[in-house]
Amino acid sequence: MHELLNDPIDVLVSFKDNRVVPQTMRWNERDYKIKNINLVHSTREGQKRVFYFSVSDAANYFKLKLDPEFLEWRLVELYSDG
Repeated sequence: MHELLNDPIDVLVSFKDNRVVPQTMRWNERDYKIKNINLVHSTREGQKRVFYFSVSDAANYFKLKLDPEFLEWRLVELYSDG
């Protein structure tokens, strides 16, 4: 199942070698442990630069968006089997 979303989320991160490394995300009052970071890229939305993280846990793939200007995270896509 593929869903396009724009839901605010909380993300716990670490920093390694000047990079943001998502560890856990909280969405719909549930925590998801991020096991893999599959892809990271940035793009411009007008004058601002935003970052996208394609991550996965044991059963789902998520596309996360980070707006560094406001330190705001959003879940923008979800891929799951169910």
